[in-house]
Amino acid sequence: MTDQPPTDAGKEAFALYEAGKYRESIDLCTRLLKGSDDTSLAILVATNLFALAEYNEAEAHLRDLLRKMPESSYLHSFLGRVLSARGDGRAVAAYARAVQLDPANEEALRAYAAYFSGKRDQMSAIPILSALARVSGKKDDARSLIRALIECGRGEEALSAYQDLLGGTGADAEYIDALMVAGRHRDAAAASVETFRRTGDPAFLRQYLAALSAFDRPQALKIFPRYLGDISDNDLLFDYVLLLTSEGRCREALEACERLLARSPHPIHQLVACELIAATGQTELARECYEALIRDGVAGMDDPETLEMSVAAYEQFLRKAYSPETVPACYLETVSRDPNVVSLTRTGLFYASFGDMDTARDWLYRAYRLDFLNGGIEYARFLARQGETRECEKILIHILTNTQRTADLVKVAEAVIGGDEESGAGRRRLLDALVRRFSTETGHLGPEGTEVFARVCLRAAGVALAGGDYVRCKEYCLHGLDLSRTCTDAFFDVIWRCKEATVAELPVFPFEGRGGGVAAGASAGTAGTDLSKNDVEEPDLGLDERETALVAFLRQHRETNEEELRKVLGTRRVSGVVNRLIKKANDAGVPLIEKQGMGEHGEIYVYCGK
Repeated sequence: MTDQPPTDAGKEAFALYEAGKYRESIDLCTRLLKGSDDTSLAILVATNLFALAEYNEAEAHLRDLLRKMPESSYLHSFLGRVLSARGDGRAVAAYARAVQLDPANEEALRAYAAYFSGKRDQMSAIPILSALARVSGKKDDARSLIRALIECGRGEEALSAYQDLLGGTGADAEYIDALMVAGRHRDAAAASVETFRRTGDPAFLRQYLAALSAFDRPQALKIFPRYLGDISDNDLLFDYVLLLTSEGRCREALEACERLLARSPHPIHQLVACELIAATGQTELARECYEALIRDGVAGMDDPETLEMSVAAYEQFLRKAYSPETVPACYLETVSRDPNVVSLTRTGLFYASFGDMDTARDWLYRAYRLDFLNGGIEYARFLARQGETRECEKILIHILTNTQRTADLVKVAEAVIGGDEESGAGRRRLLDALVRRFSTETGHLGPEGTEVFARVCLRAAGVALAGGDYVRCKEYCLHGLDLSRTCTDAFFDVIWRCKEATVAELPVFPFEGRGGGVAAGASAGTAGTDLSKNDVEEPDLGLDERETALVAFLRQHRETNEEELRKVLGTRRVSGVVNRLIKKANDAGVPLIEKQGMGEHGEIYVYCGK
């Protein structure tokens, strides 16, 4: 068979895919790939698997292709799409790599920017959206850039972008918001009211009244009721409630809020109603409403953030209305009865606010036992505040050891480095553990994780400097500088203090000269330390019986094929076992198995571990 399959057969495989016959297309591609190395067919296999929502298999195929074509922006972008569809946070790292390889890759740029926008980090999204708008020339991308500039308070830049990219100053939502953010409220009011009269869209009426409220609040208060009688718009009514509240007209605000609740009993609307009921002096009714809202939130547990907000408002209300000396019975009955992590942590923290640390500890420990990540982080913070550094470190290392998702790793790191410098000064073991764990995830971190890793390096560098370990301090600083985009000055400050304290300067990294030699001093054993190999062992991959047998066989024979493995594993579904194993190894950053294409006896597998 020739290296390339017949053109007609390749077209047939693609036609099967377009017809939605994904399994048949895969089967044909597999037959054509025997004895061939046609990457287009291999990509088509991954495309079919993606269409079938078999994301693990698609990922394994793409990673196999990337070993052969690591510089392919398209493959990295496709991998990002597969990981994103599976809800895997490593998708953003794949998109970032795709953009690095091809800054004109529209799909990767769009997905990369969407990651930041989803995190409400519009400052980081703006340069990416700017590049995307230039590359694509699409109005939707231009509007995304303008919206990001508006949300960052950069109104004049948003207006300029609107003019340059959309070619005019037509009064649409983005243009009016940009005027508002730029402080041009009268212009915004004129543009929005004219557009509302022309279109009848309540969104423009909301913009008009918001602009009017900024420079003529009495007039806005007069106009709101006039329109609310004719237009049934919940957002407009809620704006009116908030405007009345800001003016201290709580009874009128409550009446308007009750009308809103009759149409839209949203938890946020209910929470505002509770606050207004309390503000009008109806203390017992307010307590009943707070408690009903919290019970509903506990029963559903579909929005933990809103539940926590409601409980925090309830605590503030209780302190103001009743001046309790400890946690009251009504709180225990309402918040603490249900064993969910929000209720347990809030109860513990409420007890701590009254100085009852023993009871607080019990509640927070229960939260940790229920949810080792979220409850554990709160428990560790409590221990740190109590000066129990060793126990705090023990809890955080346990969480770190059992954390699988990159997003959870970032959450643990932020808990460690989020406090003041002094609170982390005695945590060298914990910081070293974080550095080791982050080092195994560098290919999957994404922008947020990379920046957090940089901050971990900065904190570790400060600890090393305080302990007189100047070489290690410089290592952390140089690695952190390579990662960071936001705290570079802090790294230079630590390096400067380190050099001031150093008596004899020793190089950290080897310098390969033109003749291939290493700079003087590197041979002394001080250079080239790899942070990821700082007393770290190969991680436990959590292999099952078949995966363990597969690894043992490959270690012994170094190379095998699909037919041999069927006998070893006692199953015909060898590819599934291999793909799961490859995924586990990739997740842990451990090279283990590489596919070498099709042979006479099926897929060929080569062992590439230690």
